Amino acid sequence: MSAVQSKRIPLGRPRAGPRAAGAEASLALRLLVVVLSLAVWEATTGGLGWRPLPPALLPSPGETWHSLVAYARSGLLALDVTRTLTQAFLGLGLGMVAGIALGVAFAYARRVGDALEPLLAALNSLPRVAVAPLLIIWFGLGVTSKVLLAFFTVVFVIFMNTYAGVRSVDADLVRAVQVLGGDGRHVARWVVLPWVASWVFAALRTSISLALAATVTGEFVGSTHGLGYRMVLATGVLDTPRVFAILLVLMTVGYAVVEGARRLEAYLLRWRSEVVL
Repeated sequence: MSAVQSKRIPLGRPRAGPRAAGAEASLALRLLVVVLSLAVWEATTGGLGWRPLPPALLPSPGETWHSLVAYARSGLLALDVTRTLTQAFLGLGLGMVAGIALGVAFAYARRVGDALEPLLAALNSLPRVAVAPLLIIWFGLGVTSKVLLAFFTVVFVIFMNTYAGVRSVDADLVRAVQVLGGDGRHVARWVVLPWVASWVFAALRTSISLALAATVTGEFVGSTHGLGYRMVLATGVLDTPRVFAILLVLMTVGYAVVEGARRLEAYLLRWRSEVVL
């Protein structure tokens, strides 16, 4: 038997790295903000025996929750959420495809892009709400008008970000690929695509909320289904708890989708270094 015996080093649970600890702290802080917001809401709507505003103006969390439960049990909540999200995401998807394609095409065709940029900027500055009645007149109260309104709302955001991203590609990186014998396809694959991806995902996170807002606005103007349509009906009979319940549904769905897009971006662009200021 050898005189020198190996020492067994006890193995413990691996310690969480700084990033994991930071994520846990961020989650705890977010939950604290939500809890405090609900507490303030409850306190100012009769929770402490003090209610400066009537329920028709500001319902309590309990009243909102009961209205949401009744809405869900009626079966209309699932129907309206499905209708609104389908319209919003169809418009968002079409806007993403068209915006990216036009942004890349116009960035490569510099003269065409420079000629059409003022017109596109003018169309982008047009209030989307002003277009909704026109789309209702042209395409009716069905799905098409809401999809087109969501499309019109997001396509310019995606286009502008993609166009600016391609135009801002680092020229040194392009020359480096060309020096190594790369052609236009290599430049697009190894320089332009990674460079523009961050711009596109930034536009996507913004466009999700815009697509939802545009769809609900279209349902305000004219519809027979959807969350916006139910909000109009509830407002007409001063059912404020139902309005707040629908707002909470929109906030929850919007946050979940944006968070999903953020996580997808973090996974696909995991090679990108993070800058901590």
